[in-house]
Amino acid sequence: MLDAIRQPWDRLLHGASRRTADGKIYLGQGQPVMVFPVYGGGPASTARLRNVLDQAGFTSYDWGQGIDKGPGELGLSHCVRRLEEQIIDAFETERSPITLVGWGLSGIYAREVAKRATPLVRQVITLSTPFNFSVPGQRPCSMLRALQDKQGLMGPAVAQRLRQRPPVPCTSIYSMSDRAVPWQMCLETESLMSENILVSAANHTHLGEHPEVLEVITHRLAQPEERWRPFDA
Repeated sequence: MLDAIRQPWDRLLHGASRRTADGKIYLGQGQPVMVFPVYGGGPASTARLRNVLDQAGFTSYDWGQGIDKGPGELGLSHCVRRLEEQIIDAFETERSPITLVGWGLSGIYAREVAKRATPLVRQVITLSTPFNFSVPGQRPCSMLRALQDKQGLMGPAVAQRLRQRPPVPCTSIYSMSDRAVPWQMCLETESLMSENILVSAANHTHLGEHPEVLEVITHRLAQPEERWRPFDA
């Protein structure tokens, strides 16, 4: 009897799940999620991730900007404004706040657009995103050149702005085996609305297919809205 009572309650709190050959996937009820690609990649780089999310019962969106080549000459603010329009369109379609999943450099875009469009964003999940510039003596991260000026510099005001967490729940997923991004640059200050999750050995370009990453993302998405809490493996 206790099990019969407990099981529906567990599904309410944690979401139903199923085991696959690669690990656990939590099931959704149409919760919308927009996936931003890995730096240098486009929709193809997130196709498998989006397919897993769709098959699990979520509603996935591509970011709609093609290949991520960095903000370009128009700058980060222009890039973020374009993404804000995509999120507005998705919100108007779904009538529900959108979860943003950013991969590498595009995780910075996701965090920045969440600051501009906070009421439309449910949460931000980043995969090996180098937003923490306060780590002393850290090796350089080549993808950050896309955010530097012509002199190869990033002003302290910009660095401080990017380091600031958006006012929505944030999950930073990282791997110590990621050679493209120093893992220390992915660490967020943990709080009631933010967390860091270490996954086992993973190459940067394959993070979106990593079984542990898929489990974390689907678990975060399956949570009841406005009941966010840190991930507990």
